[in-house]
Amino acid sequence: MANRYTLTNEQRQQQVQDLTQQLEDGVKSVFESEQYAQYLKVMSKFTNYSVNNTILIAMQTGGKASMVAGYTAWQKNFGRQVNRGEKAIKIFAPMTYKRKKEVDMIDQATGQPIRNPDGSIRKETIEVTVPTFRVANVFDISQTSGPPLPTLVDELEGNVERYQDFVQEIP
Repeated sequence: MANRYTLTNEQRQQQVQDLTQQLEDGVKSVFESEQYAQYLKVMSKFTNYSVNNTILIAMQTGGKASMVAGYTAWQKNFGRQVNRGEKAIKIFAPMTYKRKKEVDMIDQATGQPIRNPDGSIRKETIEVTVPTFRVANVFDISQTSGPPLPTLVDELEGNVERYQDFVQEIP
């Protein structure tokens, strides 16, 4: 076989097409596999944390956290147990509470307050939802023990055949 410097343009184009097809087939087999379906099912159980919580997690773990969940979530969703003596990672968890509030009654037709016979504004009690935050404890997978979580690939090793040829042809 000729080296890449003596290949014709057609031969190099064919190499790129062959390697691209190999890549597409590999990606397709990953996305259609049962392993990928299981991976997505497990990953969907993890919470997507806000930017602020992500920063808090990174600051408290030195940026080493990879998969984070609450104590009960590790048990119920993943069959894993937080190791004895592990220090929790503190984050802000959104929560709401309801409270009663007295407000003016408004006439829907006029948009004006409804008045009592004595001229005072009629009041009604409504229930409002108040958003707030509380401090919650979460743990990284490195702080837990139990069955391994599914992965897409165990470990990437080896060389990709004709990888340099493929990289050279990328515009």
